[in-house]
Amino acid sequence: MLGKIRQASDPQARQHQAYATAIAEEYEAVMVNGIQNHERSQQKLIGPSEIGVPCDRALLYKLAQAPERNRGPAWKPAVGTACHAQQDEWFSKIETSGTTPNDWFTEEKVSVGTIGPDTIKGSTDLFAKSGAVIDHKFVGKFKLDLVKAHDDPGPQYRVQAHTYGRGWELEGWPVHIVMIVFHPRDGELSDSYYWWEPYDPAIPAAALKRANERYALLTAFGLQQALSLFPYCTDKFCDWCRRDQPYAG
Repeated sequence: MLGKIRQASDPQARQHQAYATAIAEEYEAVMVNGIQNHERSQQKLIGPSEIGVPCDRALLYKLAQAPERNRGPAWKPAVGTACHAQQDEWFSKIETSGTTPNDWFTEEKVSVGTIGPDTIKGSTDLFAKSGAVIDHKFVGKFKLDLVKAHDDPGPQYRVQAHTYGRGWELEGWPVHIVMIVFHPRDGELSDSYYWWEPYDPAIPAAALKRANERYALLTAFGLQQALSLFPYCTDKFCDWCRRDQPYAG
C-alpha cells in the first residue's frame, strides 16, 4: 500500500494487525481506482487549462496526447476535483434560488477555438452572466504565497482564464473580466486570493495561434523531430523536461 499503517505494539491489538492492514489496503484501492478512472484523468485531447503552458516541449507532448509521467495516484488534483464539485453544488443552488445579484452558470462547457482539426472545449468553473469568468484553484501554501507576492497567477492559468472568456464571448455573452480564485488546500477561507484583470481576446488568440503552429510542426515532422527544435525548459516542476528523470513515454 502507498500510505503507512500503524503497527500495534500491545499483544491484544496485534492480533488484529492483519485485518487492519487488509481494510486499509481495500480502502486505499477504492481511492486509487477512483482517481485513475475519473473523467479528468481520462482526458487525452488538450484542453484550455493546458494551451498556455510556457514550455514548448510540454505543449508538443500535450498536442501529441502523450501519456503523463507515472507519478502514482494524483492525490492533489483529486482534492482539487472534490473541492470543485463542492463549489459546483453550492453555486448550482444559488443559480436556481435567485438570492444573489448575479445569475451563475456552473461547470458549463464552451468551445474556445480549434487546434488542427479539433474543436477545443472545456468546462468553466463559474460564469457570472453579467460578464465575469471565474476559475477556482486549490493550491498549497508555496503557490498561494507566490501568487500573492507577485500578483501573478502565472502564464498557464492566465491563458486558461482568458481562453474561457473567449468561449463565452463566442457564445454571445458579454465578458468584462476574468478572475482566478486561489484557495488554500491547508488554511482558512480568509487566506484566499482573488486575482482578476480585464478580459483581453488577444491573449487566447495568441495562445491558439502558438498551439496551431506547434501542431503544424508535429504533423509535418513527427513528435521527436518537433521536440528537437526546442530546448528543455528550466522549470524544475516541468515533468516533460526533467533531466534527472528523462521522460520515457
